[in-house]
Amino acid sequence: MRDLIQQVDARLQAHDEFGDSQQIVRLNIERYKFALTMLAREDARLRALLPAMEALTQPAADKVFGDVLVRAELEAAIERMETGVAPIHQAGLLAWGLERSLETIEQPLSLSAAAMQRSFVAGPDLDGRRIWIWDLADAAEPTADALREALRLGFMPGGHCEAELVRPTPQMVAQLERACALLQALVPQMARSVFGHLHSVAFANMRNERGPMLTASGGDSTPCMIFIAPEELANPWDTAVHIMHEAVHLKLSDLVRTSAAVVREDMVRLPWGREISVSNCLFAFHAYVHLQLFRTAVEQLGPQLHDVYGAPESYRAGTRPHAMSVVNNASVAPFSRGHERMAYLAAQFRGEWSHYLTPYAQRMVEWLCEAIAPLIDLPRAVPSARGEAADVHAADPADSLRYAKNPQLQLRPVGDRGILFAADPAQPKIRKLNTAAWLMFELCDGRSGQDLAQAYADIAGVASERAWQQVGPVLGSLVASGMILADGRAAAAGQGRAA
Repeated sequence: MRDLIQQVDARLQAHDEFGDSQQIVRLNIERYKFALTMLAREDARLRALLPAMEALTQPAADKVFGDVLVRAELEAAIERMETGVAPIHQAGLLAWGLERSLETIEQPLSLSAAAMQRSFVAGPDLDGRRIWIWDLADAAEPTADALREALRLGFMPGGHCEAELVRPTPQMVAQLERACALLQALVPQMARSVFGHLHSVAFANMRNERGPMLTASGGDSTPCMIFIAPEELANPWDTAVHIMHEAVHLKLSDLVRTSAAVVREDMVRLPWGREISVSNCLFAFHAYVHLQLFRTAVEQLGPQLHDVYGAPESYRAGTRPHAMSVVNNASVAPFSRGHERMAYLAAQFRGEWSHYLTPYAQRMVEWLCEAIAPLIDLPRAVPSARGEAADVHAADPADSLRYAKNPQLQLRPVGDRGILFAADPAQPKIRKLNTAAWLMFELCDGRSGQDLAQAYADIAGVASERAWQQVGPVLGSLVASGMILADGRAAAAGQGRAA
């Protein structure tokens, strides 16, 4: 069983697109650098910073872009740029944060971590970086003031939630470190992966409309960090679950920053009494799959660690029951346990809800089901009629149309990853093309649809009669996004066909 747990632990982190956190973080950094080039078109301070940002090593870039203030301001600036709800040149705090970060790049702490009164850290050493713990002093200071404002305005916005930070004690830090060590002992590869997305932890008393909260991750306003209620720290087993749970959410959040997961954001009713969005269901399913591995490791490998961490049942009295708990969850009510919820969500996403997901997310769901299969075989349902509608073959291409690249596009290729980032400054929505879409983009040099399908067939090695089934949807998406222009002129705006 130890070998099987290690095998699944490795499988969940090894997927080049969905599991490898180093690559996920790297692609997100490439997105941020590309966004800065777009934002710098209207901001002289940002333009002056671009050469230094491009020269950063990967660990240094992760330190800068993982800082809570820098990333929060950058995400806000990207949203303003993409939605047009406010002038995109409102980047004063972002430029200040980047300037300060570059000035102190040789120092061990990030901009926000350096603003803490005491330097508390926990977790593994990742290229010289460990998780830092919030300890904001009461005195006024520019970075601390900005952090306080970010927390005031940004803790789970829209969720009717509130958080009151609790200053850490050495005992609380030691308890957090103990839980981090337990997580690493049980599932070392998962631990290293999720810690790659987690930069800081805040101890806080939290509430939402349903009552007290045990943990939280705050979204783009407080990115790369999680919140834990102090009352949970005494129990290392469930504290380890909380760290894993929230940090896995951060991992999926970094994934969907560069690849859309949901076609339509509907609300769905769950049999355990909640109504939430489809994307929240996807985040829950992703977490429950990882929980299944952790729970199995607790059951099979945990007894060997009881001398160090105590037995899970010894903490039962002080722990509130919840679906993620590995200590206090003896309920027999339907769907009160994580594996029951995981199986339900798997069946829905592979069946009735499949039409809600992009092809990218559908592939991720299948990979998650396959990765966890050695421990639990998840149900596969027949797709709904709405899901099947997406499989109808596209109509044959109209030979009267010619397809050419939008000449206004700004591009950022990541060649070794087969990824192309692109945006039109007139409509600056950042888009990521995978290898197949990038190939289609490059083939659009004035060709007709039929010529595109044939060229794709020749390069990809697929049958000519089937090529359009693959080309049509991708080409339609490129045209709809404005990256590719389609018209009826024979020369397609005078662009010649590539040899």
